[in-house]
Amino acid sequence: MEKKVSANIVVKSGLWYTVSNFAFRSVAFITTPIFARILTKAEYGEFNNITSWVSILFILTACDLYTSIIRAKLDYDNDLERYAFSMLTLESIITIGMFAVTMLFRDFLSNLMGIDGKYFFVLFIYLFSAQGFYVFITIERAHYRYKTFSILTGIGVVGSCILSLFLVITMRNKLDARVYGQYVPYIFIGIVLYVLVAKRGKKIHFPYYKYGLLLSLPLVPHLLSMTVLSSSDRIMITKLAGAEYTAIYSIAHILASIVAILIDSMNKAWAPWFLDSMKAQNKEAIKKAAIPYFGLFITLMIVILLAAPEIVLILGGRQYLDGIYVLPSLLVGCAFQFAYTMYVQVEFYEKKMKMVAIGTTVAAIVNIALNYLTIPVFGYIAAGYTTLVGYVVLFFIHYHTIKKLGYKTIFSRKIIFGGLGLVVLCIPLALLLYSLPVLRYGILLLMIITFLIIMYSKRNLLQKFMNKRKRKEG
Repeated sequence: MEKKVSANIVVKSGLWYTVSNFAFRSVAFITTPIFARILTKAEYGEFNNITSWVSILFILTACDLYTSIIRAKLDYDNDLERYAFSMLTLESIITIGMFAVTMLFRDFLSNLMGIDGKYFFVLFIYLFSAQGFYVFITIERAHYRYKTFSILTGIGVVGSCILSLFLVITMRNKLDARVYGQYVPYIFIGIVLYVLVAKRGKKIHFPYYKYGLLLSLPLVPHLLSMTVLSSSDRIMITKLAGAEYTAIYSIAHILASIVAILIDSMNKAWAPWFLDSMKAQNKEAIKKAAIPYFGLFITLMIVILLAAPEIVLILGGRQYLDGIYVLPSLLVGCAFQFAYTMYVQVEFYEKKMKMVAIGTTVAAIVNIALNYLTIPVFGYIAAGYTTLVGYVVLFFIHYHTIKKLGYKTIFSRKIIFGGLGLVVLCIPLALLLYSLPVLRYGILLLMIITFLIIMYSKRNLLQKFMNKRKRKEG
C-alpha cells in the first residue's frame, strides 16, 4: 500500500531545513572576516580557488547520482537502501578513476588549476568520503527524517569552522591549516556514514547503475553550467572592469548566496512531497500548496529588497554600499530561479532531464556573451542584469518544457507570472526607495504588521496543525 504523505509535513520539514541551513551556514559567513584577516591575500585567494575546483570536481565525481534517490523512492521504495548503496559504489568507482587520471597528469593539472599537487590527495579523499555523507542525508530527506538531516549538516559545517579556526591560529602554514580544517571533518563524518549506507544496503544491484545514470547524467552539464552562471560574472568583472569592482559586486552576491540557501532549503522540503503527490496523482493538492509556497518566497524577496542597504552595511561596511545598486537585479534573478526549480521537479518526475541540461547550458552561454558585451560599457552593475536575463531564459525554457509534457496548469500561471511580474516592477521601485529611507522603513513595517495579522487570524488553524502533528508523532 502506498503511504500518503500529508502536505502539512512540507511546513514542518521546510521550517527545519530553512532554520538549520541558515543557522549553520551563518557560522561560515561569520568566520569569513576572521580568515580574511589571518590569511594573506595570496593564501585567501588560493583557498577560494581550491574550493571552486572542489565544487566542480564533486559534480564530476558524484555525477549527481545521490539526488536520484529522491526519484528512485517512487519506483523502488521497498529497496531504497540497496539502491542508495548501489549509487554510492558507482560514485566511488568514478572518483577512483578520476583520481588515477589526476595522478597520471598531476603536474599538468596542478598548473592548469593553480593548485599545489600535494592537496590532490586530501581533496580526493574528501570527494570519496563526502559521497557517503550526501547519500546518507538524501535517504533521510526521502523519508522526511529532517532532524537527522539538520543535525548532520550542522556537525559538518560547525566542525569544519571550529577545526579551521584552531589550525589557522596554531599552524605556521596557514593555507595548509585552512584546507585541512575545511575538509578533514567531512572526511571522518563521511567515512562513518559510508559504512552505515553499506550496512543498510548490504549488496550492489548493478541494474540500478543504468537507472541512476540515465536519470542523473543529463544533470551534470546543468550543474556545471549553473556553476558558470553563478561565478562567471565575478571572473569577467575582474578581467573587464577591475578587482575593486569585483569586491563590491561580491558583497552584493553574498546576499544572493544567502537567498540561494533559502531556495535550496525550501526545495528540499518541497521536492519529496511534490514527487509523492505526483505519484498519487494528487494534482489539486499540488496546485493548492504551490500558491502559499511561491507566495511566501516572493514576499521574502520583497522584504530583502527593501532591507538591502542595511544588509550590505552589516556584511561589508560603507565602502561596499554601492553594491546595493546591483542587488535588485540579482535578487529578482533569484525569484526566477525559485520559479523554474518548481518546473524542474515536474521534469524530474517524468525523467525528462535533457532539457534541464540544455536549458542551463544555453543560459550560461547567454550570460557569458552578455557579460562580455555589457560590462566594458556599463560597468559591474551590468553583470547583475545579465545574470537576471540568464535566469529568465531558464524559466521560459522550463515553462515551455512542462507545457509540452502536458503540465501547463500544474501550477497557477496567474500566481507564478503575477508574482514574477511584481518583483520585476520592484527593481526601479527599490532603487528609488534606497534614497528615501523613511518611506522604505514605513513600507517594511507595514509588510511585517500585515504578516503578523495574517498569522494571528490563522492561529486556530496553526494550533490544529501543531496538535495534529503532535498526535501523529506521539
